[in-house]
Amino acid sequence: MSSSSHPWELAWKEGRWQELSPPLPTVKEFSDYLKTVNARNVLDLGCGAGRHAIFLAREGFNVVGLDVSETALGELEARRKAAGIGNVTLVKHEMQELPFIDDYFDAIVSTNVLHHGTTTEIRGILTEVHRTMRKNGVGFIITLSKNDFRYGNGTRLEQDTFQFTEGDERGIVHHFFTEKELKLFFEKFEILSFSEDLIPVGKGNRAHFFLKLRKP
Repeated sequence: MSSSSHPWELAWKEGRWQELSPPLPTVKEFSDYLKTVNARNVLDLGCGAGRHAIFLAREGFNVVGLDVSETALGELEARRKAAGIGNVTLVKHEMQELPFIDDYFDAIVSTNVLHHGTTTEIRGILTEVHRTMRKNGVGFIITLSKNDFRYGNGTRLEQDTFQFTEGDERGIVHHFFTEKELKLFFEKFEILSFSEDLIPVGKGNRAHFFLKLRKP
């Protein structure tokens, strides 16, 4: 698939997807934790337009923002220049094969990104995350729960995995995790904290799992 026809690039380019909200409070909390473990090099995996990459850079970390969307990275570059920030590096790439050396990152942040793939693709991404994190490196992940009201929307690709056919994320794959499955996916990591966040909306709950982890 060419990058210009990637579903995420189309969503950004067509204006269906925007990133106007501030950094999540949970990411701010994780940033405070990163300072206690002397982390320096941080990967924002699936960074979008960079709300967290910019925040983490302002907190003093050396940040690499990786995303497949050229449009999203263009917005991040504009934000970076406007803020006068030099410690953010932008990388346009898929997540299944990260273009980084082994054991490089002290920390990885990925919010609402990991679930965008089939189970095989997600396992590949996590293999790459594990490879590029240093020993005792830490991570913070937010990903979809099967309790989310959007479960079952679109075309079923495999168990608990659907490609949305309508709305802002049409064409984009979503995998919905159970707690048991997600913990199995992270079996190579030590899970430092694990919780499910349920936010009531008109049609049910927006449901996400929050994980803080460490590479032993």
